[in-house]
Amino acid sequence: MSVNPFVPVEEAAPPEEVELRDAVFGDRTVLDGPPSPATAPPVAGEVVEWPLVEAATSSGLMVMGLHGGAGTSLVTSLLAHVEHREMPWEAHDVGTAWPVAGGWARPRPPLNVVAVYRPHRAGVEAAERFARTWAKSALPDSQLLGIVAVDDGPKLLEAQKQAVRRIARMTPHGWHVPWNEEWRVAEPAFDAVPRRIRKTLRSIRKTVEEEGVHND
Repeated sequence: MSVNPFVPVEEAAPPEEVELRDAVFGDRTVLDGPPSPATAPPVAGEVVEWPLVEAATSSGLMVMGLHGGAGTSLVTSLLAHVEHREMPWEAHDVGTAWPVAGGWARPRPPLNVVAVYRPHRAGVEAAERFARTWAKSALPDSQLLGIVAVDDGPKLLEAQKQAVRRIARMTPHGWHVPWNEEWRVAEPAFDAVPRRIRKTLRSIRKTVEEEGVHND
């Protein structure tokens, strides 16, 4: 059907701003913990040797999962949209191993890392093991900036909320991505991401810019 050039075409309305309440962090965007293993409290419990993987690049942010299905592809995708608009670096999904720089250079150039988990039983146990491993200085070469909890359902139990807050303070920074029902049926679109989650993504970006290492 042809369009009448004398009739003005209505522009599509901008996407409606989505509000999302964070029942775990409240108004806080980030919770802070010890900035380095040297300042972490004494570690009790199991400390495991985490598997290592050589990253294909030393620039940007490495997003690692602490177990299968942790939400690394989601977090990486969302951060990639932030990068496209504002950040001069990329986010890379590196799987479930601790990323170190490849190549022959020694010492290895440190990489910026955030770890991702879901706050179900297995995810919480993996996150606690990982945080203890970090506190024992058993994660070599790269730099952990913090840990991200990605909700596993629309409503967390009180024990899950407590676990997320506790784990957030076990590493330098802790972030929380609340459940977003739309992501069950649609690919995340940055323009439609709730303001609360955009604030979290920008907090991660700011941490990389201000506290991360820069190998470029």
